[in-house]
Amino acid sequence: MSLDDRRDATPAPPTAVAPRPARQVTAEEVTDAVLSGSWVIDLRERARFADAHVPGSVNVEWSEQFATHVGWLVPWHDDIVLLTDSPALLEPALRALARIGVDGVGTHVLPPEPPPASYRRATWADYLAAQHGDRSAEQHQQPARPRVLLDVREAAEHEQAHLPGAVHVPLHDVERVGPLLPSGELWVHCRSGHLAGIAASLLQRLGRAVVHIDDGWDRVADLAVPHDSAA
Repeated sequence: MSLDDRRDATPAPPTAVAPRPARQVTAEEVTDAVLSGSWVIDLRERARFADAHVPGSVNVEWSEQFATHVGWLVPWHDDIVLLTDSPALLEPALRALARIGVDGVGTHVLPPEPPPASYRRATWADYLAAQHGDRSAEQHQQPARPRVLLDVREAAEHEQAHLPGAVHVPLHDVERVGPLLPSGELWVHCRSGHLAGIAASLLQRLGRAVVHIDDGWDRVADLAVPHDSAA
């Protein structure tokens, strides 16, 4: 069943089968889950995830939209392991997933030492500085670093206003389209930074070099970042 089919499908009627309880998994089992292609989802805030995370994990930081985002991304019946360093987050996250029919989830509390993977977070000011650096390199006949701007907002937001040359891939299509994106470092943005954080983790999981633009879209106008607007 495709993602669109899943989103449009009518929920199955309730059954008498009790939901499967969550299960605790070890650090070794987390590694095995990543290697087997299971969804290892880190609940921590996106800034902390960017600084240090388990290689191959995906960041869906805890919020009221947590289960919605997981439902968009994870195919039915795929194994899920939740990571956090705050055990108090596990109970509400598991309840939210149970409400959309996801049970039997693995859980693991991260140790105090930071995991080894990371990627860069940036602002729109950083993006402008990188663009200026590209122009300077071109003026000195030096090769500029390949860079791709990726917009993961919904289609209506992208059509209303976007940066020239930005590649548009809504969040729910990133996993499918990611391997087809142009080569180069991917600078990922959305409206607030939240969805871009999820997308950046998905793309790094696919082996891409990413920079997460963790900044609001309203800052594009504030900083006079060149952009096209439907208005």
